[in-house]
Amino acid sequence: MGEKEKKKGEAKEGSWKVYKIEGGKAKLSNKKCPRCGKVMAFHKEPNARWACGGCHYTEYAKR
Repeated sequence: MGEKEKKKGEAKEGSWKVYKIEGGKAKLSNKKCPRCGKVMAFHKEPNARWACGGCHYTEYAKR
């Protein structure tokens, strides 16, 4: 009863943050994992890093 119901055709929450429109084309704003090809997430705390949720590959940001 307490769950939100998704309406038909509704976009996933936050999917608009992953892509940017440049010159009429959609461009991925995040990095892709070199190991598995999934989209990586940027984490600021405790250390700045790019992390893949699929294969757990991690790249630490250069200072």
